Amino acid sequence: MNLDCFFRPKAIAVIGASNDPLKLGYEVFKNLRKYKGGKVYPVNVKEEEVQGVKAYRNVKDIPDEVDLAIIVVPKNFVKGTVVDCGEKGVKGAVIITAGFGEVDEEGKKEERELVEIAHSYGMRLIGPNCVGVMNTLNDMNATFIMDAKKGDIAFVSQSGALGAGIVYKTVKEGIGFSKFVSVGNMADLDFAELMEYLAETEEDKAIALYIEGIRDGRKFIEVAKRVTKKKPVIALKAGRSESGAKAASSHTGSLAGSWKIYEAAFKQSGVLIAETIDEMLSMARAFTQPLPRGRRVAIMTNAGGPGVLTADQIDRRGLRLAELEEKTIEELRSFLPPMAAVKNPVDMIASARGEDYYRTAKALLQDKNVDMLISICVVPTFAGMTPTEHAEGVVKAVKEVNNGKPVLGLFMAGYVSEKAKEILEANGIPSYERPEDVAAGAHALVEFAKARGVLEE
Repeated sequence: MNLDCFFRPKAIAVIGASNDPLKLGYEVFKNLRKYKGGKVYPVNVKEEEVQGVKAYRNVKDIPDEVDLAIIVVPKNFVKGTVVDCGEKGVKGAVIITAGFGEVDEEGKKEERELVEIAHSYGMRLIGPNCVGVMNTLNDMNATFIMDAKKGDIAFVSQSGALGAGIVYKTVKEGIGFSKFVSVGNMADLDFAELMEYLAETEEDKAIALYIEGIRDGRKFIEVAKRVTKKKPVIALKAGRSESGAKAASSHTGSLAGSWKIYEAAFKQSGVLIAETIDEMLSMARAFTQPLPRGRRVAIMTNAGGPGVLTADQIDRRGLRLAELEEKTIEELRSFLPPMAAVKNPVDMIASARGEDYYRTAKALLQDKNVDMLISICVVPTFAGMTPTEHAEGVVKAVKEVNNGKPVLGLFMAGYVSEKAKEILEANGIPSYERPEDVAAGAHALVEFAKARGVLEE
């Protein structure tokens, strides 16, 4: 399914664009003025100009073809606006306006009417009751929230406010999204159709979903089975408890259903299950790395505690510590200090320099018993060490060995680690801050490798 009109439009109309900073239409149009992929037209029935740009009273007055309309008008005007968009030949519309199916049965009926009108013109809808959509790679922010950081995770959220909160969180933590889609009530386009589109894009390495309820479970499963043969899909499902299910139903108007049914559906279709927001993000971030051939993990560290905690976490998720070859152990003994622990986890002790990280990572990656490497560093700030040398050593080893084994970083010194993490991630190595997060990433790689049939048990 081609949904390029929502993510690569040549022309966008913001219907309800405003000069009033207190209105959503102001923020949406302001954000879209940075768009690099085409023209953006403000539509306002009263203003001659919006934010210094010539405005049009109706979308039909715009002289060019319009691929995408962002509708930010009062609810009573939404139906007529959708008709206008259809008559204009608009291919897709995002309805940010709320007050429909999430409110009552009458609202659901009105939603169905909007979809019928749109389909009669060959137009598709996202929303209503949503925050909007982003494609960070062409600077398209068709929302009223801040820009997400550029990355390679496509994130689809059924909750607009939570989705926005996660965007803010990821900006702070340096995690990037390729696309962000707030689907709202899913009157028309739903998770399944968006997954189908995202499965075919090159820039989206993983698909993360925040789900409260799904109306057509059979369709979701059928599509997810196809998509997960190509790309990982990670789902965070809200409403697992009785109280949560009631809250989810009242929030979006979708039936939350039994968690056990959802859990079985996800497992049947190859969707990876996340327990928390942090776990969802940790799992999705891991897919900048190749898939492992097995579940044997080597851990290298300059501090014993983090190595032990990480070993606990990978064991809890069904992974195991690799038993190193004797020649690897001898190689490690040849350059690490006598007090270093050269069995897995390899504790190089606090004096380890960048060269030690390079030689240790190289030795572990060449070990035939190792399927995956986790490199831990509590970045030292003594003895003339630089904050980046340890990360540089790991990157050098990965480039030299280049045997397709995944490598994950765990750099745990807060702001002191920031430059080191930037070096790792610039080279495609995700870097985490907590043992449970790096273990979640490792687990996701193994589970997806298993689903793809490349895991050698």
